[in-house]
Amino acid sequence: MLEAVSFNQALADPTRWRIAMLLADQTLCVCELEDGLRLPQSTLSSHLTIMRAAGLLEVQRREKWAFYRMAPALLPLFKSQRKHFAGSLASDPVYAADLARTVARVALRGQSDCGSSRRRAIPPRLKNSRDATCC
Repeated sequence: MLEAVSFNQALADPTRWRIAMLLADQTLCVCELEDGLRLPQSTLSSHLTIMRAAGLLEVQRREKWAFYRMAPALLPLFKSQRKHFAGSLASDPVYAADLARTVARVALRGQSDCGSSRRRAIPPRLKNSRDATCC
């Protein structure tokens, strides 16, 4: 029972739900999540820690980047919940904006820098973000 409670508690926060929505379909670097969600790194890190502790996420380190994805064992359960709430999620402007920013940020993978005023490095391209080996 503790696993079920932990899973649901990890998703009981709007920010963690936003993170899970993005990671359900692709593997993302922390910096891509940070830019897509417009969250400070420290806030994002706290949420990712909670989600990892609950077993929702896996991380793969590549050079100086940490790529996160939804744990394959829990992905069907999350997608089932997402499907149940599809009507309200489809019209959610926050999710639509998160997704648009994340798609634009992921498109920069493999470039020398993102061209933003922060001049952060861009993570390398992954062979296949959903199927990339992890952990």
